[in-house]
Amino acid sequence: MVLVRRRWAVLAASAAAVGLSASVPATAGSERRPAVRALFFGDSLAAGTGAVPRRPLLASTAAERLGWDVTVDGYGGTGWTVAGRGARPYLERLRRDHALSRRYDVVVLEGGTNDARQSADPEQVRRAVEQVVDLVRARQPQAQIVLVGAYAPPGLTDSRYVAVDGAVRAVATRRGLPFASPVSGEWTAGASRGFLSDDGFHPSSAGYRLLGTRLAEALAWSRVGRR
Repeated sequence: MVLVRRRWAVLAASAAAVGLSASVPATAGSERRPAVRALFFGDSLAAGTGAVPRRPLLASTAAERLGWDVTVDGYGGTGWTVAGRGARPYLERLRRDHALSRRYDVVVLEGGTNDARQSADPEQVRRAVEQVVDLVRARQPQAQIVLVGAYAPPGLTDSRYVAVDGAVRAVATRRGLPFASPVSGEWTAGASRGFLSDDGFHPSSAGYRLLGTRLAEALAWSRVGRR
């Protein structure tokens, strides 16, 4: 996956025309609760590589539907066990780039695609996911942690993606964490011919909106962020 800039702030939405938005302040006398503060951490899928204009559409779409205040830290080419150009695997990224310096209600950890593309050992992936979850739990004890597994384009059949996705799922099951699987096929059901960007791998803007909608549905179904 190509190198992308690492961090964006995405505020939960009412100005959908520009893709991102500002939080809506509570009116006098209202009982409006503060927005759920969430971190979306991952690879180029989180970053939005392939969208035009480039933006973290997966997170911004989910944020708009859920009403969350979302920060995105996505870096292309990285994964649980693999490093991208100029970046390190997830555990080192989280330790070094201050991604966990703000207090969050929800931390969504997405990844596995690049591990699969580089034929990582699923057992090594599982151990790395465990370490990342331990770090997030130590730094953000109040946060709900969500794991999102590997992504692959619609119709791609490759046992590597399934194996890595299974390793992430195993940690979620063991830890009792919500888990979502883009590679399962359920997220891309009903995808149109325009789902993919010109690189033939990453989603297009329309593809990211579909994935963001599916993610929001999964998070809502799991009651993530409910207070």
